[in-house]
Amino acid sequence: MFVGKEIRLKRLLGPSGRLLAITIDHPITRGVMDGLVPIREAMKKIVAGGPDAVTMHKGIAENVFRPYAGRTALIFKSTAYSIPYHPAYDAPVADVEEAVRAGADAISVGMIVGGPEQAAQLTHLGRVSKEAASMGMPLVAHIYPKGTMIKDSKDARNLAYAVRAGAELGVDIVKTNWSGSPETFRRVIEACPARVALAGGEVGDRLEDYFKMTRDAIDIGLAGVTYGRFVWGNPNPTAVIKALRAVIHEGADVEKAMRVHAAALKEEK
Repeated sequence: MFVGKEIRLKRLLGPSGRLLAITIDHPITRGVMDGLVPIREAMKKIVAGGPDAVTMHKGIAENVFRPYAGRTALIFKSTAYSIPYHPAYDAPVADVEEAVRAGADAISVGMIVGGPEQAAQLTHLGRVSKEAASMGMPLVAHIYPKGTMIKDSKDARNLAYAVRAGAELGVDIVKTNWSGSPETFRRVIEACPARVALAGGEVGDRLEDYFKMTRDAIDIGLAGVTYGRFVWGNPNPTAVIKALRAVIHEGADVEKAMRVHAAALKEEK
């Protein structure tokens, strides 16, 4: 491993060696959402929680990340899909050179597998993997089995294929969806020699549901999380992130996470 890549990975991963990243790349994908408006205020609340990294597109990084340089790592998102317009194709919108120039600690590529658009996205991921390796830049990939040929996007077999595709092409950290249980998600982790990270998605209506998913996944070998909507969509994202830090980096169970969350809420008042 190039020393540059090792340095960046150590900045990216928290004290436990796992990743707690918050993604704020959603407006292209899902439209402008209340939790990310105004974006400077949202970023302030997110960083106050102490995440290891924040994932964002280049324009948002240019406009809002500068005050937080050195406080949290930057994961530079380089592709974008859109649920209403092109839901199965993550289009390239940036490259490794831009990520290096921005001072990023990793570049992120999204990919949808399981449909006719897969070949083009695999080709692009392979190209970015080569460029990232040559520049000592860690590669994070958000890979979901949501193509038109996929009947169940949460089936462990489909998720295992998604993460293994990333590992086959040199991805360092592969983010995908929860399969619904530790028993089934264990098969996803076992299929992937790279680090597997978890997306938040739509697990339930309560914070306890997300904390439980996180705890269950870590207990079977999860390497981290890159959560978005349920964090910054919460009225108190700082408290949510502090509770997640307790689970991911301090071994907290769900009950302790809720206590950390409650204590953080009191601090904010």
